[in-house]
Amino acid sequence: MIKVTAENYSIIKETIERAPTFVYSILDQVIEGAVYADNESFHALLFQTKSGIYYVYGDSSSEQIVNKLGSLLQDSIDQSKRFTLFSYSDDWNTKIEQRLNGLVKKLERYTFTFAINAYNDRERRVSLDYEFIKIKQFQIEHCLEFDNKYYEEYWDSTNNFLGNGFGFCLQQGDKIISEAVSIFKSHQFAEIDIVTDSNYRGKGLASFIAEKFIDYCILNDIQPCWDCDIHNQASYHLGTKLGFSNPQKYAIYIKS
Repeated sequence: MIKVTAENYSIIKETIERAPTFVYSILDQVIEGAVYADNESFHALLFQTKSGIYYVYGDSSSEQIVNKLGSLLQDSIDQSKRFTLFSYSDDWNTKIEQRLNGLVKKLERYTFTFAINAYNDRERRVSLDYEFIKIKQFQIEHCLEFDNKYYEEYWDSTNNFLGNGFGFCLQQGDKIISEAVSIFKSHQFAEIDIVTDSNYRGKGLASFIAEKFIDYCILNDIQPCWDCDIHNQASYHLGTKLGFSNPQKYAIYIKS
């Protein structure tokens, strides 16, 4: 088991075919994290964010990686910290469930592919009777849900988000009623996270604010990313309306 140095991150970016957005955030050094490999050939890889989110990739027969996962899981149990493990591989799912049996619970999510032609061809709502604002410190202090604690967990700090991430909100007067932010972002990708005040749902706010997020991505040559829980039908249908297609199921594992 070796800890991969940042000098090799560009090699790994060229090697991996598909991964969660936070993996690219680590590799682009937008957020703090670590990358472990079974050997110098990088046949198996483990990605770790500072907040306790992980992703396994490559050769699932690697004993070094699965042993490291077991150690990290035990540390998270002992220290009451987060453990969320992402896997896009059926082979890794089998290995994880065999070795961490009884200690983790499996959940399933979808990741989508963005089809820009489908997005551009859809009908758009030109305006709403609410103020549209890019999120800055003031909006974070008066947020609907995405507060300083949120950015500390996913971005290491609010300042890092303000410097390297982006987000937008809708306000009615001084009240924020909908938000869309990059939960993770790399040089190439940005994953969207949306919340709307329950009193304002059904008005098209989530669709409108998501469009603003996607428009910003397109303008800045960033690939927008959409993931959701397989049981979240509202998010699934909104994503497909916005040009996200070809849902691919993957697994996440959390502490039991």
